[in-house]
Amino acid sequence: ERQELARRNTGRLLALFSVVFLFLTASSYLVLMLFVDTIALMAGIEDFVLLGPLFYEDVSVEFHPEILVAAIVGTTVVIGMGSFLKTQSLSEGGPAVAEALGAINVNNSSDDPQIRRFVNVVEEMSLASGVPVPQTYVLEDQPGINAFAAGYTVNDAAIAVTRGALRQLTRDELQGVVAHEFSHILHGDMKLNIRLIGLLHGILSVSMAGMILCQSILPDHWSADTSRATGQVNMAGFFLAIPGVALIILGSGGLIGSRLIKAGIARQREYLADAAAIQFTRNPAGLAGALKKVGGFRHGSQLQGSKAELVSHMCFGEASSSWFTHPPVEERLLAVDPEFNPDLGFLVLDADVDRSELAPSEVGSQSSGGPGGLEGTALDGALNADDIINAIGQTSPEQLVYCATLLAIIPEPLKEARSSLAGAVAIAYLLLIDNDDKEMRRQQAQIIQQDAASSVAQQAQQLWPSMRNLDEELRLPLMDLLIPVLRQMTPEQFEEFSAICDRLIRLDDEVSFREFVLERVVLHHLEVTFGEDRTRVAQYNSFSGVSRDLENVLSALAYASSDDLNVVKRSFEVGLKQFPPRVRKKLSFRERDRWDFELIAGSLERLSLSSPAIRKAFIQACAHCVMADDVIVVSEVEMLRAICEILEVPLPPFIPHNTRRDREEPKKEKEDELAAAF
Repeated sequence: ERQELARRNTGRLLALFSVVFLFLTASSYLVLMLFVDTIALMAGIEDFVLLGPLFYEDVSVEFHPEILVAAIVGTTVVIGMGSFLKTQSLSEGGPAVAEALGAINVNNSSDDPQIRRFVNVVEEMSLASGVPVPQTYVLEDQPGINAFAAGYTVNDAAIAVTRGALRQLTRDELQGVVAHEFSHILHGDMKLNIRLIGLLHGILSVSMAGMILCQSILPDHWSADTSRATGQVNMAGFFLAIPGVALIILGSGGLIGSRLIKAGIARQREYLADAAAIQFTRNPAGLAGALKKVGGFRHGSQLQGSKAELVSHMCFGEASSSWFTHPPVEERLLAVDPEFNPDLGFLVLDADVDRSELAPSEVGSQSSGGPGGLEGTALDGALNADDIINAIGQTSPEQLVYCATLLAIIPEPLKEARSSLAGAVAIAYLLLIDNDDKEMRRQQAQIIQQDAASSVAQQAQQLWPSMRNLDEELRLPLMDLLIPVLRQMTPEQFEEFSAICDRLIRLDDEVSFREFVLERVVLHHLEVTFGEDRTRVAQYNSFSGVSRDLENVLSALAYASSDDLNVVKRSFEVGLKQFPPRVRKKLSFRERDRWDFELIAGSLERLSLSSPAIRKAFIQACAHCVMADDVIVVSEVEMLRAICEILEVPLPPFIPHNTRRDREEPKKEKEDELAAAF
């Protein structure tokens, strides 16, 4: 539904920009006629098309369709090329936008406790919302309190904060700001923002074209030694400068109108993001505290530098004083904290004071003791299919605490290793190791030792004892946490990585649900990074184009729930009922010998290119399929979340109390026996 809304908003946006385009086209028509007049005047021709009435009483202005066609083509080419080139320059997604502003990529291996706290807050919010962990950046030279999220999709998102935000905000306040930015990710604002940047640059190109024409008036030569002109002024260029000046004026007018449109859209999205941040955290004081500090801080939320305008509509606070893309801080505060008194103003804050109130407990994830423990965070009541559907694109304080707990209970060796590329690759391989079959485990370890880089093999050997007894529910979140680091691989390293993953899984000629989920999730996210088009659009707009894919994946999901064929078929039928009757009658159950996981992977990739309406109906079918027996087992949870991740539908994690989990203690083995596998 959010994606459909984003598409409608994009349509309205294009409608508004079409008004600006029509204005520029009509104006370009007049400019072209002026240009023709200029040429005619230079050539001594009396038949002026526009200025004729100024010189001759019997001459009237005539309509020239050929000039209008030229104006339409010229305006379209200039704006289209300018927009395309700018958008292409940002084709790497959020990281490209962040790095364009001089932001530095950071992770939790940093020695800076403020940076580690920021990364942990982002990871908690990411796991709790079901969004792939975005790249994290810090704008070191920016003293203002600000942040932004950028990217084409959830797979290439980046979140950046200023050093001022890290210094001035407490953990609760920083969490409110990060939740605000995650709202932009979940509600599809990032792609809209990238398109806005491209459109604005395209319209700016009209003025740039005028500047090029104006440069023709410059002298033939310029002496660098005397810093003065030598030679004659280009008189022909003087006449060309006339339409050039007109284009600069008209382009500037179009740019002003476009920026007003951008500001209007951005202001409404900020109200939505503030409301969503409160919903996610249920802690209005955190977001309100951040806004109060923005209002009273000497630097406010301003970004220094000429490129601040580039991301002004993406930021948490007003980044540029030139354009008001955000509602006034007082209005946002009154919406968040009705007791705020704007008449009393803000407390003026000294920029040299560090107010982050950084405590040791704030650097890492929240404590796993007390009510924040795994059992204490359980939701009341039974989970049903509607609960799953309603959770999409949302998160809650309970899920935030639960995910903070997951981060806290990850064994320390894995926490330390996941921040390096060799360690992240080693952990990804170990997640695919067979825990039960000792001989299979030995052969898989041999593949890692022989085929992987020596640094990776060494890390795998050291980390295996910690991985062997890892709780089952930590496996998928841990794989998600590895994605930002794994994106640092070169294309050659990625090819080697995917080949080794494939050999580890297919060594026994069988693929389990757990192996498929872990491999498919990580490879899908990385394939987007290494070469897949981020700007891809829906290729399947009817159910008939993906009917075989729907029955393949729904059948596989039904098999994840039980070994009883009758239960499996019933689960499939319950899910099937969520499709329209005309679609339902064309779909049939596929027994286990009619599909394999390679087929399922292909079906999921095609479904990820289907329209939002198809994906919505399919996710509803999946939710009812897994809840057909009123319980969810771990294999179903992981399979359902993998489906949602590949379809770019953010589904938060399930809190364990609502799932039927195997509570038996993992088998203990001597550490030397574990290491012997390697």
